[in-house]
Amino acid sequence: MNFQKNFYQITGAVSFTVLLSAVLLLIGRVIFFYLQVDPDMLSGREVDLFRAFWVGSRFDLKVATIGFAPLFLLGLLVAAFPVGFSKLRKILPYYAAVLFFLLTTFSIGNYYYYTTFGNYIDVFVFGLFDDDTGAVLTSVWSDYPVLVALLAVAAITFLMTFIVSRFLRLSERWSIKSMHWSLMTVVVVITVLAYASLARGSLTILPLKRYHASVSDYDVLNKLTPNAFVALEWARADYNKQATFEPVTEDLVVAQMQKVLQQPTPEYTTPVNSYLAENKPHVVMALMEGFGTNVLVEDDANNNDLLGSLRPAFHDDFVFKRFLAGTTATIDTMAMMLFHSSSPNISRSSAQKVRLPSSAVLPYKKAGYEVVYITAGNAMWRNLLNYLPLQGFDRIIDENTLIREYPESEAYYGTWGVPDEFAFKYAEKLMKESEKPLMIYLLTVTNHSPFMVPENYQPKPVQPSQRLNTLLGPMAEHGKALLGAYQYANNALGDFVASVKSSALKDRTVIAATGDHRMRYLDPNQPDELAISFSVPFYLYVPDAIRSHTDFTYDEKRIGSHKDIFPTLYHASLSDADYISLGGKNLLSAKPLHNFGYNNGQVISDEGVYLMAKPDQLYPWASDGLHNLTQPEPNPTPELAAEYHKLQDYYLRWQITEGLR
Repeated sequence: MNFQKNFYQITGAVSFTVLLSAVLLLIGRVIFFYLQVDPDMLSGREVDLFRAFWVGSRFDLKVATIGFAPLFLLGLLVAAFPVGFSKLRKILPYYAAVLFFLLTTFSIGNYYYYTTFGNYIDVFVFGLFDDDTGAVLTSVWSDYPVLVALLAVAAITFLMTFIVSRFLRLSERWSIKSMHWSLMTVVVVITVLAYASLARGSLTILPLKRYHASVSDYDVLNKLTPNAFVALEWARADYNKQATFEPVTEDLVVAQMQKVLQQPTPEYTTPVNSYLAENKPHVVMALMEGFGTNVLVEDDANNNDLLGSLRPAFHDDFVFKRFLAGTTATIDTMAMMLFHSSSPNISRSSAQKVRLPSSAVLPYKKAGYEVVYITAGNAMWRNLLNYLPLQGFDRIIDENTLIREYPESEAYYGTWGVPDEFAFKYAEKLMKESEKPLMIYLLTVTNHSPFMVPENYQPKPVQPSQRLNTLLGPMAEHGKALLGAYQYANNALGDFVASVKSSALKDRTVIAATGDHRMRYLDPNQPDELAISFSVPFYLYVPDAIRSHTDFTYDEKRIGSHKDIFPTLYHASLSDADYISLGGKNLLSAKPLHNFGYNNGQVISDEGVYLMAKPDQLYPWASDGLHNLTQPEPNPTPELAAEYHKLQDYYLRWQITEGLR
């Protein structure tokens, strides 16, 4: 009986303090809202406002349940022991007081951090330890109402602790009816599971995470959604994960460029083209989730249609299949393609506020373009919502805007966002309405595990082959779903291309698309498939009007990788434009092209493919130009990949060194 009474008392006390803590954090969010949100910006964003407080409250409950978890678990352990439980009851108000003090202090600190830096607590808060701590504290003392804040913290802590103490005294009078031990066991288990669910912040497969904090295109709502404690945890994770950017001298960078690029700078210029100067086309670069050649080779128009409505475009336009993704992960690829960065964590690192002169979109900015990032997922992923504007992006569009623009999309919302088709629809809408040329960088999300085709899409027949099932291994049961999602994403791209071609945009839009990385889950170690294991196709539509005013040569067998995409786009859309590239080539060059494709795990060249782990062994191309022979030959350039990676590292570190000065 002692256990049952004590169990209810500790559960009630902890539940009450958790609720009280969540209310305290909610009050802080309301004050933040009142002081920082512009009411005029809320028109049409009522759903976003609701989500900000709904998701924010889930973050609050998560923090509170984790904070009081030690007390709750200890209470369960000592509930059967009167002496131990009595001591725990005496400890509880002091424990709660410490939590209330921290909650209040960090909430106030988070608000003033926002007023100073325009963001919730982030990695730069660790400047308190990395910089001159005394100077930082002096600045805090002089710039902020520290004494008033401390008085407020003390008053709130005292009030909350008094309320908890009063609750504890009242709970001693509870009359508890005894129940059978088996039924009591069920109650305890359910209580623990419920508590754990609150600590996860979610009842779904994915726990409440950072990207859930992006709820609107009105950024202030995104900033008030997380509380100070989750923001601090994100900052700590960023701090631990951030790369170490040791300074590097310009002489060292120049020497490495000379070695790899055969010139002392990464600067290039597109030819003067009077037609492009007068007729600036829209440019769309679609980074397709999981668009790997290792699945595309399974395409069969009759029995296993993996292209859908993209098939006519693949037949009529430029497609390079001897082409490598820069990396095997989305954010790594984006960092490398857009910023020549060998560090995938740059958007969350100590260098996240350094402007990089090598940003791939800057030539478009300088040419008068509006630069737009569109994702069917959440823009807060990997801190891109904050990082991309610093690197030249003018507008950030994510699932929140797409849901508001296309309310029907919410019904098909998946694990990673809304279906890809809505991102493409919005891109076309922007191009039709814009009075300026647009450079759109679009990221798809649907073709991602768990593979789910939106219910509004009628898939064409797909059939996993024996090869695919073998490569999938234990994932073979998901083969059909994988192919369905793969087809859907390509079909969404195909519908977009077809719509553009049938509209007034036809002659003034350049469209590029490639995979962010190989289709994961497939075994990449088949001896004759090394060359396609990390390969992705590069699709390119250049209007006839531009082709007729440009010298170009299309050779589908040309070698390339992500480093070549923007140089190719520059030449197809910009006149006399300066740009920066680490060895990227124009794949439509009218001149003979000797190139290599770079992935951080392998390299392809005109001679064959070799792995970074075994650079001395080169596997020549098979007769189909996609697969490779299984018998290696000596590699004539075994040092190329390592030297190129070194160039990426040096150049990024040099840019950051210069940017931090």
